[in-house]
Amino acid sequence: MARIVLDNCSYSYSSEWEDKTITGFSLTVEAGSFVSIIGPNGSGKSTLAKLLNGIYVPTEGSVTVDGLDKREKNNIGEIRRKVAILFQNPDNQIVGDTVEDDVAFGPENLGLESDEITRRVESSLKKVGLFEKRRLSPNTLSGGEKARLGIAGILALSPEVLVLDEATAMLDPKGRKDVMEILHNLWKNEKKTIILITHHPQETLYGERIIVMDKGRIKISGSVEEVYREGETLKAMGLGLPTYVELSLLIGERVVFDSSSLYSILENKDD
Repeated sequence: MARIVLDNCSYSYSSEWEDKTITGFSLTVEAGSFVSIIGPNGSGKSTLAKLLNGIYVPTEGSVTVDGLDKREKNNIGEIRRKVAILFQNPDNQIVGDTVEDDVAFGPENLGLESDEITRRVESSLKKVGLFEKRRLSPNTLSGGEKARLGIAGILALSPEVLVLDEATAMLDPKGRKDVMEILHNLWKNEKKTIILITHHPQETLYGERIIVMDKGRIKISGSVEEVYREGETLKAMGLGLPTYVELSLLIGERVVFDSSSLYSILENKDD
């Protein structure tokens, strides 16, 4: 299982060191964990996502996946097999004429045998609830279904880590909930590592840890309960809060999560 370590990592889009997007960033994501990353616009979240799977290489410091250093070019291919990324607009990642062709694209490029490709396509589509639509054009799918198709596409590559960069941003509440339930199941039942970058605070309740970014650095880090006890700080940063946390702050109660209250919140609230 892949363990990701960022050690004093910085990244700049220009040669000016004052223009760093990520600065002195250190973070360890343990294998099999579910980490949500939130922060104001421009805080470096999307840059971090690209650092995690080798699209970007740090200007300073290091990023390692299972001990593989991304600064070594020979490691990039293996890192991208371990860490898959899904971006905001699923239409930009659709390449097949049918749903099953789209999911098969990645395994075909890995040079897998046809039987193995078929097995992966069927398994991935069943996990996201799209197997019955496998012969349809992706253009006939709803926005939520396209997001689920994107997840199926990366599952077919058999990665150990799934990074989602605002992958639910364009979805309605039901679409977001469907995607989040799939991710939660992949984490709990298949032990996939999930790294979720989101601006929907309710989605963070599906995971176990939250990283709050601001100006390319970690502002707050902790469990879901620990981070949302800092609700006033988050609001001052312009960040939204889950409804339950908002209500707790309004009535002056301590923010407390347990498994029963958390899943009650998720079952009854979609936004």
